[in-house]
Amino acid sequence: MLSNTQGALASGTLDTAALRGKLTTRIWWTGIRNTVVYSFMAFAVPGLGAEAKRAGMAWVPVIGAPMIFVGILGVLATLYTIPLAVLHTRTCRKTLAQYSFDTFCPQITKVDGAKATRGRPKSMTLRLRTAEGQESPLMRINPAPRRGPWRNPWPEGIENGVYVAGDLPFGAVGYVPSSGAFFFMQPDDWDATAQDRKSAAPERITRAKDASLARRII
Repeated sequence: MLSNTQGALASGTLDTAALRGKLTTRIWWTGIRNTVVYSFMAFAVPGLGAEAKRAGMAWVPVIGAPMIFVGILGVLATLYTIPLAVLHTRTCRKTLAQYSFDTFCPQITKVDGAKATRGRPKSMTLRLRTAEGQESPLMRINPAPRRGPWRNPWPEGIENGVYVAGDLPFGAVGYVPSSGAFFFMQPDDWDATAQDRKSAAPERITRAKDASLARRII
């Protein structure tokens, strides 16, 4: 079983420091973009609709009403996810400060992938397998940042393989080289992998604590 990713190395490692910066930029840019777009829909569209109505285009407010509704929901959802985004950004950055993307898993099995393509499940889980056939525990993932509700929630290109930085019984960050997508992951059954964490070498435990991976986050 693939429990400690520090053992199965990829033929070439990635620039973890550069990817850490890219991850942070991507998360915050997505949050800012969503806030601007939804705020425009919620607060600017009503004014534009009123002006259009005075200009004789009475049909514009009819079209704008759904946009206002979506905008308000979008603003509320964005504000709700800001604390989660801060937490995940902090955890991912601390993980990447302790670990490198030195493990590549070419085979990914999406355990509930069929459900995910038709809706947004409460959690997405997968198994990773190395080229040597080592398999990970069932891992719960959280894309960083999460994709819009109208899109497939799985990180794009994840089926083509991912680089992993971390220690899987504790948690890790995944990077999809084919699309540049990131995701955070931890064992789906946290209690079932407790023995793996307890029996880990002291340096592994210390490293995981420094990366804020000693407790369940997702």
